[in-house]
Amino acid sequence: MKNRSLVKLFIPLTLLLTSCAGPTPQKIVPAEFEAGQVSFHKVCAGCHGVDAMGTSKAPNLIHAKFSKDSYSNNKIVKTIMNGSQSGAMPSQKRKVTEEDIKQIIKYLRYSQKDIESSNT
Repeated sequence: MKNRSLVKLFIPLTLLLTSCAGPTPQKIVPAEFEAGQVSFHKVCAGCHGVDAMGTSKAPNLIHAKFSKDSYSNNKIVKTIMNGSQSGAMPSQKRKVTEEDIKQIIKYLRYSQKDIESSNT
């Protein structure tokens, strides 16, 4: 009886949560990067695409232009909080916490490292 109640609660909750999520990631990441992957796909993937690979709306973030050497973590924070200098990307500060941003950056840097190592 108790199990049926849990199932009845679990199914609608699962449907609600999955309908609110952004695009589904395709890349499997280690556990330490999963929080950032979830936050990225919830907030950023609608424009920057699944696994940050870009769309017609926004650039591929897994690119040398956005590597740590070219685009600092601090610049990512400022862009998320204030929007892009060009105005193409609006501020996302109402959609993320400081911890979300930290985890998104960690996820992006991991993803960039993974791509870079496959190109060498």
